[in-house]
Amino acid sequence: MEQKNQEIDVRKIVRVTLDHWWWFAASVAFFVLLGTAYFLRKSPKWRTDAAIMLRQKDGADQMNALSMLGLTGNQAAEDEVVVLASRGLLAQSIDALNLWDACSVRSGLRWQGEFRNPALRIDYLALTEDAQTHTFVVQVKPTKKGYKVKTKMGFFVRSTTRVADLDAPIETAVGTLRIHATRPLSPDTTYRLVHARKELVVKGYQRNLNITQHKKESNIIKLSTVSAVPERDKALLLQLIEQYNLNAVVDKNMIATNTAAFIDERLAIIAAELSDAENAVSTYKERNNIANLNTQSSLFLQASSREQHEIAEIETQLTLVDYVDNFMRDETKRNNLMPSNIGITDASLASGIAEYNSLQLQKMRILRTATEDNPVIEQMNAQLASMRQNIIATIGSVRESLRIRRNSLQAQDSKFNQQIKNAPEQEREYVRVVRQQQIKERLYVYLYEKREENALMLAATAQPAKIIDMPQRDVLSRKPQLSKLLLLCLLLGLLCPAGLLYLYILFNDKIDDEKEFERQIHAPMLGQLVQNSRNAHIAIREGESTVSAELFRLIRTNLRFILPAETKNPVILVSSCINGEGKSYVASNIALSLAILGKKVALVGLDIRKPMLALYFGLKEKGHLTDYLAEPDIKIDDIIVPSGEHKNLDILPCGAIPPNPSELLQTPRLDELFAELRKRYDYIIVDTAPVALVSDTYLLGRVADMTLFVCRYKYTPTEMIDYVNQLVKQKRMPNIACVLNGLQNSRAGYGYGVQKD
Repeated sequence: MEQKNQEIDVRKIVRVTLDHWWWFAASVAFFVLLGTAYFLRKSPKWRTDAAIMLRQKDGADQMNALSMLGLTGNQAAEDEVVVLASRGLLAQSIDALNLWDACSVRSGLRWQGEFRNPALRIDYLALTEDAQTHTFVVQVKPTKKGYKVKTKMGFFVRSTTRVADLDAPIETAVGTLRIHATRPLSPDTTYRLVHARKELVVKGYQRNLNITQHKKESNIIKLSTVSAVPERDKALLLQLIEQYNLNAVVDKNMIATNTAAFIDERLAIIAAELSDAENAVSTYKERNNIANLNTQSSLFLQASSREQHEIAEIETQLTLVDYVDNFMRDETKRNNLMPSNIGITDASLASGIAEYNSLQLQKMRILRTATEDNPVIEQMNAQLASMRQNIIATIGSVRESLRIRRNSLQAQDSKFNQQIKNAPEQEREYVRVVRQQQIKERLYVYLYEKREENALMLAATAQPAKIIDMPQRDVLSRKPQLSKLLLLCLLLGLLCPAGLLYLYILFNDKIDDEKEFERQIHAPMLGQLVQNSRNAHIAIREGESTVSAELFRLIRTNLRFILPAETKNPVILVSSCINGEGKSYVASNIALSLAILGKKVALVGLDIRKPMLALYFGLKEKGHLTDYLAEPDIKIDDIIVPSGEHKNLDILPCGAIPPNPSELLQTPRLDELFAELRKRYDYIIVDTAPVALVSDTYLLGRVADMTLFVCRYKYTPTEMIDYVNQLVKQKRMPNIACVLNGLQNSRAGYGYGVQKD
């Protein structure tokens, strides 16, 4: 049963769809025209792609460490994706290309964007308060008398100004502007410039920018953006990569830069001390008239060279350690990078400095997109403070170790000095002065070499991002595509009326399918009737061959087959479920069709609550049937009126509406009336009241041989079908049959060779 109902629903949907085919045709035509207009007006957009590869020396070590922990992915590359997509980096790229204002020119129905050589450049001399915070549009169109300048900001703020010269200040709705034409403007061509706040411009470009990793474990990053100006997108992606490389190189070179500053500072100090030592040697020679003590002092200098060299190196290390210690204790330099690669030989101290600088660099990078109160920054600050304390402790132990070693060497040197204490005082003083000169000279040369090494490292820094795919427009990514757009419009054109029809079917509770009605009704069907386009109550006359007349003749024929053969002078009740279904119309024309056949017919109006027969037949006499039932003195001949349509048809109009219709229909006079009518007429057609509203029709069942129910197409609720089926099942009315009224001519299933109504 469920499957049957489902099949019926599908057939109904198909039938309703075919009935409203013009809905689909009109909807498809509308959406196709709308899509075509959209395609002609919308500037096409393309996707521009690029790909870079990150150079990371420690990438393999990181991947191995993650694999050992059971993790996958490349955290460093993921962080760089965030950096590449940051607003600050994008703003630097936009500023470098001067993309703050979007220029375009009218080309047909579209706006075509300009990039390399935009036609307009505007100086914003004095903008209104709203224009400083909102987006506005400036349009310039050359005319024969000058230029027409339009400004628009939202829907209400608009202005049109005609000027002879663009270079002069122009008062507009958004403020005072000075417009410069960077090239000759074509006549009758409209040029447009869109100005917005920088934050909105960056947000707009960021919305179209897509940056992702090629794979989770890969160092390859893909960049893409979508707009109507692919040349601008190429330049923007290139500039974005260039700015990223520049910032990354600056970050990596901060340590080397700090180291260079430290070495330069120490070189200046050592150079001054070396100059003082050389001056002391020269002064000593001049004061003591010493020409050459090399031969005399060579023995002493060679003997003490090893100890003095080591002492000089230790003094250098102590100097470097003291500087690092002062640097670490300086609160003003707490957020600075520490100098590295300056010659500190202690491995633990050098490693601690390197780790400290690495964490400090990571913190600087995160601070570009975060604030100081970020939990990650606070955790890093705690780690950096702990590392500083560890480095300071390490410096103390290294300094103590160097001092012990220096004291040991000085003790050995003292032994040697004791051996030569008998040398002339002049020679001893000379050796001391020369020794100081040599110490300063060695320290100066050492720092100079370190400065050159640091400069070489600074110059040889490689860019961290290598372009492996230059920015290029994807020619297959054009949007909108005409074929896809038309297909979408076709689908929308089919779906919209389909949705409306679905809602119509879902909420429609009227009989709208004659075949479905025939399957659901449990009573015989006498026929179907079409709408009478002439809007006349009488649809059949002798000699006429209209569709309505032929359908009534068909009902007349079926009526004779349905009535039992033994029934003589039958009484046929014509009723309906609710008002307005056409029962009086059907009763009148069935009676007239039987009269045309030569049968003597009486049409009785027993819808005494709403009588209509006198109106249908244009009778001046409204009838006295109710008077006959109420008053015994009135005779039957007094209530019979000729129809005026046919000699074989008489009418018994209802008359005045009584206050007690139900009691009136139960009087014996009603039975006497129909007994007499059976003697006089071949057929008695009775127009009765709707059965679902009042009980009058049920009271007439005792005198009737057949009941004809009239249902109306697209008017009778479908629930009335169950009501009629219950009457059939309970046999509350005699020989129930049905007629479906009000169909369109095309749905009546009859009509070749007949005239239309």
